[in-house]
Amino acid sequence: MARKTKAKKDLDKATKQLNRSARALGDVTRKAADVAGKTAKDIAKTSDAKQAKKAAKVAQTAVAAAAVAAVELVKTASKKSQKGAKKVSSSREASGAKKSVKRATEATKKAAKTTAKQGRQQSAEAIKQARTRSQDAKKTAQKQSSRTRRKVKKKVG
Repeated sequence: MARKTKAKKDLDKATKQLNRSARALGDVTRKAADVAGKTAKDIAKTSDAKQAKKAAKVAQTAVAAAAVAAVELVKTASKKSQKGAKKVSSSREASGAKKSVKRATEATKKAAKTTAKQGRQQSAEAIKQARTRSQDAKKTAQKQSSRTRRKVKKKVG
């Protein structure tokens, strides 16, 4: 078996770190979706949400009361969403993803310095793949959060 060159080792390390970063971003996405789902459930359980449901039943005679309850519900939902966002950003998955991305960046820099033209091409390809994966993860998270948002709106009425 042929010996691996330093450039190849550095490139392998960078690729490994990029894969870890992609996995970490997936973990963060899943965590965000979980938190969004829990937030939606919490919102549905709040007294404001229950008030909004009751007010909607009596909406023919109490349109003003329903409007007030809806405003309160929006305020509550906003507060809960902010708490959920804080929970995601301070989660173990998010900090792991940050570390992984930082390591991948360092490994990629090192690989780019030590490799020749072919190494640069390979690391550029690895970067493209990592960007694609992170964009896919971002799109998935956005879809899941918007889906959750629609469900909450539908439940609230």
